[in-house]
Amino acid sequence: MGSPELDKVELPALDQLQSLGWQYLEGAKLSPEESDERGSYKEVVLEKRLSFSIKRINPWISDENLHKVVRDLTRATYTNLIEANQQVWAVLNKCVSVMQDVGKGNKGQTVRIIDFENPDNNEFLCVNQFKVNGSTQNIIPDIILFVNGLPLAVIECKSPYVTNPMEAGINQLLRYANRRNQQDDEGAERLFYYNQMMVSTHRDRARVGTITSRMEHYLEWKDPYPLKQSDVGENPNSQELLIAGLFTRNNFLDIIQNFTVFEPVDGRVIKKIPRYQQYRAVHKTIERIKTGNTRKEKSGVIWHTQGSGKSLTMVFLTIKMRRDPELRNYKLVFLTDRTQLDGQLTSTFKNAQDETVYNARSVKELKDLLAKDSSDVITAMVQKFQESADDFEFPVLNESDKIIILADEAHRTQYGTLGAAINTALPNAPKVAFTGTPLIKSQKTNNEFGSYIDTYTIEQAVQDGATVQILYEGREAEVRVTGDSLDSLFDEYFSEKTDEEKVAIRKKFGTKNAILEAPQRIRRVCIDILKHYKEHIRPNGFKAMVVTSSRNAAIIYKEQLDALESIHSEVIISGDHNDPPRFHPYTDQGKQKKHIEDFKKPLGIGEGESDLSILVVKDMLLTGFDAPVVQVMYLDRSLTDHTLLQAIARVNRTNRNKFRGYIVDYYGLSDYLTEALDMFSSEDVAGALINLKDEVPKLKNAHTRVLTHFKDFDLDELDDCVLSLEEESKRQSFQTDFQKFSKQMDIILPDPGATPFLNDLKRLGKISIGAKNLFRDEQLDISGAGEKVRQLIEEHVYSTGIDPKIPPVDLLASDFKEKLNEHKSTKAKASEIEHAIRHHIKVKIEDDPEYYKSLSQRLEDIIKKNANKWDELVQLLMDFRGSIEENRQKQAQDIGLSETEFAFHNILMSELSNAQGVESLDQETHEKVKEIVKCLVSMMDEASQIVDFFNKWDEQKRVKVKIKRAILASFEESMVKPVTERFMDLARVKFG
Repeated sequence: MGSPELDKVELPALDQLQSLGWQYLEGAKLSPEESDERGSYKEVVLEKRLSFSIKRINPWISDENLHKVVRDLTRATYTNLIEANQQVWAVLNKCVSVMQDVGKGNKGQTVRIIDFENPDNNEFLCVNQFKVNGSTQNIIPDIILFVNGLPLAVIECKSPYVTNPMEAGINQLLRYANRRNQQDDEGAERLFYYNQMMVSTHRDRARVGTITSRMEHYLEWKDPYPLKQSDVGENPNSQELLIAGLFTRNNFLDIIQNFTVFEPVDGRVIKKIPRYQQYRAVHKTIERIKTGNTRKEKSGVIWHTQGSGKSLTMVFLTIKMRRDPELRNYKLVFLTDRTQLDGQLTSTFKNAQDETVYNARSVKELKDLLAKDSSDVITAMVQKFQESADDFEFPVLNESDKIIILADEAHRTQYGTLGAAINTALPNAPKVAFTGTPLIKSQKTNNEFGSYIDTYTIEQAVQDGATVQILYEGREAEVRVTGDSLDSLFDEYFSEKTDEEKVAIRKKFGTKNAILEAPQRIRRVCIDILKHYKEHIRPNGFKAMVVTSSRNAAIIYKEQLDALESIHSEVIISGDHNDPPRFHPYTDQGKQKKHIEDFKKPLGIGEGESDLSILVVKDMLLTGFDAPVVQVMYLDRSLTDHTLLQAIARVNRTNRNKFRGYIVDYYGLSDYLTEALDMFSSEDVAGALINLKDEVPKLKNAHTRVLTHFKDFDLDELDDCVLSLEEESKRQSFQTDFQKFSKQMDIILPDPGATPFLNDLKRLGKISIGAKNLFRDEQLDISGAGEKVRQLIEEHVYSTGIDPKIPPVDLLASDFKEKLNEHKSTKAKASEIEHAIRHHIKVKIEDDPEYYKSLSQRLEDIIKKNANKWDELVQLLMDFRGSIEENRQKQAQDIGLSETEFAFHNILMSELSNAQGVESLDQETHEKVKEIVKCLVSMMDEASQIVDFFNKWDEQKRVKVKIKRAILASFEESMVKPVTERFMDLARVKFG
């Protein structure tokens, strides 16, 4: 009989993979016992298949060189997993060089491990339940995808009917790769030396990541490009779309070769593969360049909303073009208009591309580089096209049509006179624009770059989880500087000034600017900012940006924040040669670089953390600044059009427990929001800013839904509510609805809109903790709800006399009976004992699998025979509890065995009974079993004293041979495999 995980997820995935041309083998068929493809369970590469494939792709290679290449690929040692993975990827992509004479003397020859040019010349194999020995335990991934014998992808399947299946799958992948806590050494790292993709799926949702991905970075693959969704099937599910998009054989090899980069980020290396829209956009761009007949037909715009990886798309496009026979000799010119973006692109290309990237640092250097007929990569600031501040004349530099201009954020500078300068300099070069904000209405039909090549909207990114939804909140009207209140505000903030002084201030600054820089007003805003930050943002560990109207206002903000509160803030503003001295501390580029580095770190005072909580800026960092730790932007200036969309996107990056980003408006943005975005089509900016008040109806719906689980119960009757969740499926359904409710509360709290629901949040949280403890169900976890909500629930539970941080009482604890009596009903007491016993069996089963399996069956019998007889059941279960460990010790003593020997004895007796089809064995056989067990346990105990025994296959092999001989001397050969395997697993538990 199958399981939902197998029937609904794993088998359909294997069927689909086979339909895409992958061969299939059961993992058991590749075990060392049944196959000559693996010498041990520690081996993760199918070496015979690897050798055959390399020989097929490189038929000239000698046996000696073939053996060397295979050995180097499978036996190399590395300092850590990331280094190993990057080195293996480099070998797959850049090939291996060997010295060999193939007819023209002994010289270096290139050996290809994978034939990327001819996918059919490779072997594609999918295997399920492939067992691998780790350092401390075995792992059995659900599906591994091998190409030419190398395990390049792992798919972990979970039932769609369990709580949090996606998180459970990703957590398991992280454990397999030893990426949760490396000190635990709990996985089998070697399997992941070769890994290119890790997938977690429960059918309805499937997400992909790499070996460096954190849980929040795993994302769905929603487009099977170049297939259409209809090609995959009618209403395909997430798993089907992902497999069709990623594991079509051509796509899989394409992504490994052309869409994989290793980037240094904050002192560690991050492995990145594309999101589906990046992959699609690159291919559509190349198709347009190849098929267009004119410069305009080859040009176009890629609009991928901010936070969706636009710079990386440019890198992937470069790599792909450099491998395309038609396009590899093109000159690529990357244009930006921000120093930061220019530097980012330059460093990214240098890391990803194994070729020199020329960064034009002057107009003359740019002219020289553009004029050369060479296929190089050039990055430049677009302003370098200007001969002087007022002179846009630029000569014709290169008339070749084998040049492609790739312009970042083209809307900023490319239209108008600078566009004309570029057209003059490179008259035949197609232009591809990359933008994080949509084209304005007029540009859709009449712009320098042509029509959209590909789009990925704000709403799509939020739905995909690539970015978080941004919520807008307008603050008190008294500080806003829009509308008809400017004169009264001016009089309020400058009431102490004489009429002459007021006139002078208006003349120098203007009414609006004077108000925006008024210290009294900024002080009032700072008081509100600090209150909002401490209540909404800081509890979850996030940071803030304040955007001001002027550089002077930024400094005043810093001064007022320092005067009011000890929260660490810094100012990042541009400098000018004529600045007064008070500006100098805030314009030092060295200090600014350090502040930015600290600001990006997690909030805290530990290693790798920083308490820098607030950055105050005017224009700097409003574009191209990627800091997932930022959750709120306090806005105190006018922003419109592209600048507005770019600025607010600073808070849309994903992070753990970051459910929304916030824009808190002190300027009065809401008064002109419609006009500010009116230049865009409504569908292009749908979902750009959602009012916080619009989240309250979602909260009401989530509240109504979660209460339906207890419609016949009083939420204050804890035992009754908890017992109603006894069925696992009911707990899973409740937990899903409770998480949605608590996350929505975290989004709105402490806004008054959440107040009516606070009492129910606390009571439901107590029920969740109670059910987790009673049923020993670790999936009932409130930590994912956000720190604000978790603190509220835990404080409430603590106030009722329960410490939520203390785990449920252990079955054999001396105070078990005392804790049991805290339950009011005998039904609750019976449930407490039952689940404590179940948990005890689960924890101990590896120590003596057969004994604890029999206990589990006895427990089921007791419960079944005494259903609804709560008093009798409590007594019987308490008696059962008292005998669990005593009986085990007594049974071992009665037959003259130690507890360790008894566990092996139970396994051998069970396997014999199964093999002979009988429930009990005769005395002679039993004596033989005891004799064999005593001998083998002594031998295994002695053998395991060898240092690192369980990582030395040759030593383990010797032990297995002795087990085999002992079994064959007395029993049938069919007993050898199951007994040897189970004995070795138990030996790892007992002696490991």
